[in-house]
Amino acid sequence: MEQKNTSQFDIPALGICLLFAAGTRLIPHVDNFTPMESVSLFGAAYFSRKWWAFLAPVLIMYITDFVINNTVARPFFPQTEGIVWFSNYMIYNTLAYIGITILGITFLQKVTASRVVVLSLISSVLFFLITNFGTWMSEISMYPRTFSGLMMSYAAGLPFFRTSVLSTLVFSVMMFGSFSLLKRYIYNTTAFVR
Repeated sequence: MEQKNTSQFDIPALGICLLFAAGTRLIPHVDNFTPMESVSLFGAAYFSRKWWAFLAPVLIMYITDFVINNTVARPFFPQTEGIVWFSNYMIYNTLAYIGITILGITFLQKVTASRVVVLSLISSVLFFLITNFGTWMSEISMYPRTFSGLMMSYAAGLPFFRTSVLSTLVFSVMMFGSFSLLKRYIYNTTAFVR
């Protein structure tokens, strides 16, 4: 597909792709059909300053969750008075995005379609395992703190997992494909294409 290096021409294209990803979280969508795992992989592949690869998905998640948690999801926080600044589930989401970013940095040093697809699938599995573990560990969890309770948490998350896999594949293809096309046609550069 293409080499990993970024240049000054990539900054607007990266910005467009990331703004698109953040915007899709704020429009009505099917549960777990979001681009966040794809954002983690995308940043890992293309940000030359790798701290941005870690920061971008966490920042996008926090800002969009802040909006969502204080508007449409506000009824899910009856114990919180005033503005919902933070919720414990964010810790596990952040851990998942960090893990996905590490996978991307490790395995997307050369971006290929097959690597993007395989890492999208692995990312969905990692996100599912970490966040459902977090649901089980939560102080307000409905699941008993036993192995069987953990398995109940994973079983309850399976419908969301299917949506997560599909969304990660769709958004990864869109983000990586769009970025490649933007570089090739808008900026008329072939330095990144083999």
